[in-house]
Amino acid sequence: MVQQIAIYCRVSTTDQSCERQERDLLEYAAKASYQVVGIWKETAAGTKQNRVERQKVLAMAQARKIDAILVTEMTRWGRSTIDLIQTLQELHAWGVSLIAQTGIQFDLNTSQGRLIANLMASLAEFERDLVRERVRSGIAAARAWGQKLGRQTGHRIKADRLAPQVLQMVEQGSSYRKIAQALHLSKTTVNDIVKRYRQSHTDSQVKPLTMAPRTQSTPQTIYQLKITLKDVRPPIWRRVQVASERTLGKLHQIIQETMGWTNSHLHTFVIGGMEYGQPMPEYDFDVRNEQRVKLSQVIAGEKFKFLYTYDMGDSWEHEILVEKLLPTDPQVRYPVCLTGKRACPPEDCGGVWGYASFLEAIRQPDHSEHEAMLEWVGGEFDSEFFDLDAVNRLLRQIR
Repeated sequence: MVQQIAIYCRVSTTDQSCERQERDLLEYAAKASYQVVGIWKETAAGTKQNRVERQKVLAMAQARKIDAILVTEMTRWGRSTIDLIQTLQELHAWGVSLIAQTGIQFDLNTSQGRLIANLMASLAEFERDLVRERVRSGIAAARAWGQKLGRQTGHRIKADRLAPQVLQMVEQGSSYRKIAQALHLSKTTVNDIVKRYRQSHTDSQVKPLTMAPRTQSTPQTIYQLKITLKDVRPPIWRRVQVASERTLGKLHQIIQETMGWTNSHLHTFVIGGMEYGQPMPEYDFDVRNEQRVKLSQVIAGEKFKFLYTYDMGDSWEHEILVEKLLPTDPQVRYPVCLTGKRACPPEDCGGVWGYASFLEAIRQPDHSEHEAMLEWVGGEFDSEFFDLDAVNRLLRQIR
């Protein structure tokens, strides 16, 4: 069967051209007897997140309209090692391979492809840990020498310039949201301006600012989500209900608590070909800020699916399915977990395959690793145990 191929070309600057890449890839496709369904070209820096043409190719892959993506080399496709791993996992879920003209082929349906991907993910996690430790050491040393960190007075150029207008509008009764829209600021910046004003005038005779009365908000939608850990059999899953105005950052916390993870590793959401998480450009982890994106902004409706990956080394992939859209029940405190099945795997057990080996060892008393694995996990582990009440107690602690 002839494979349907999408060709993707990218150059970094406007003084470069995709012509050579396009010519070479067409020749390669012809020799390999691939059928080219389209060619996508763009000019964008390798670290740029919003690559429009690449998103179109990913959309083709998700729709199962192609069998593989052909590039001249992996650096033309991936923004970073983490980005490469994330997109490989997405493509694997859709049954699509990534092929480089250099001969490298990532087909995660093969054991060799999975091995290379896991090795790359583990190296990326190790590298991030080293960089993170160096950054922490540098910050501690700077503070020890008396260096002031963070923004100092005069650094908030736009906020300081607009502060008088903000304070005047607050005094006139405008809401923070309306002020932010009128002055092209974020609501957080408006709040910070008012907060700094109040802190600096606590002991003065300046008339305190009065806040505008809250307007009646429209009822929120409640999303019923089913969170399933992929590739684990029997399945490990949770069903939760979350308000639509929660951010992806809050959903990350909810997933951690409901599944049973310890929030000890990096994570990302992949929604519509875009990555969301906690941006750390200094660690080459440049994703969209999950704290600024509400669920209502990215969820299209019922039956919508997206991915959440935790721990880039073990690569725990979670499929999140929007089962229902419901009205708010005033008797329910959200978020809430309705039900679930089975225990969360132990942290750092080696991903899906490592977890399977772990279970095999603890279930067979004559296994060479039986005692060592039980000791490592604390003496016992019941893979079928799930405590719904304990999960909801943890969820109630989320603001």
